[in-house]
Amino acid sequence: MSIEQLGEPVEVAETRTRGQLPRLLFSLLGIGVVIGLIVGVGGLFFGNLSQTEAGLCRLTWAACTELSAGSVENLSGVDLPEGTVVVSGYAQELASLREFRAEVILPKGGQVTMSNAYSPGDPPADVPAAARGLEFVTFWSRPVHDPDGRSIAVVGVGADGRTVIVFDERQVPSGS
Repeated sequence: MSIEQLGEPVEVAETRTRGQLPRLLFSLLGIGVVIGLIVGVGGLFFGNLSQTEAGLCRLTWAACTELSAGSVENLSGVDLPEGTVVVSGYAQELASLREFRAEVILPKGGQVTMSNAYSPGDPPADVPAAARGLEFVTFWSRPVHDPDGRSIAVVGVGADGRTVIVFDERQVPSGS
């Protein structure tokens, strides 16, 4: 094609503009639905995966809602005996916020030394719900840097005669 041919007028057929607007709107709607499905399914997948220690809970913003006895030991600083059962656990570290709650049941005859990580303390104003049905209760605490935070452990005997420990910690370090 030469330069002279580029400058020549060319007839262009009329285009139909009627019907293009609905097609465009349906296309945009379809794209929105596909993106929404991708985000929704991805959120469900990563949300479920992140709730367990095997998932992403320690690598992302997601909280751990299932903890192993080893994780409870690491977070509490208390050595638990072999055969300890974790009834419930929750841990979240998000920027300056740290939350840790767990209820563990020791095996029959199992003992722990709380004084390595905690010191004897007074009963808190709001005893954790998991500790309310225990007998022969002792309260333990450890210092936190947040004046409004707390880190307590409640040790007691459950209905079946086994020792139960309830950990409850929440703190936001100062300067946050």
